[in-house]
Amino acid sequence: ERLLDEYQVEGVVEMTLQACHTYNIEAKSIEKRVKEKTSYIHIETDYSQADVGQLDTRIAAFLEMI
Repeated sequence: ERLLDEYQVEGVVEMTLQACHTYNIEAKSIEKRVKEKTSYIHIETDYSQADVGQLDTRIAAFLEMI
């Protein structure tokens, strides 16, 4: 939270690897804290080329929103 204020963050993009349950669980608590101060998007990917188009669209929409 300190870094959000210190760097005047306008949005947070959190990316996790599919099937990495440890980080997915942690993402919920991060989302809750970050959303109180700024925009937030959580992206889950398997790091293959198959979802590049979808990720591009989601990130572009997020950037337009902020």
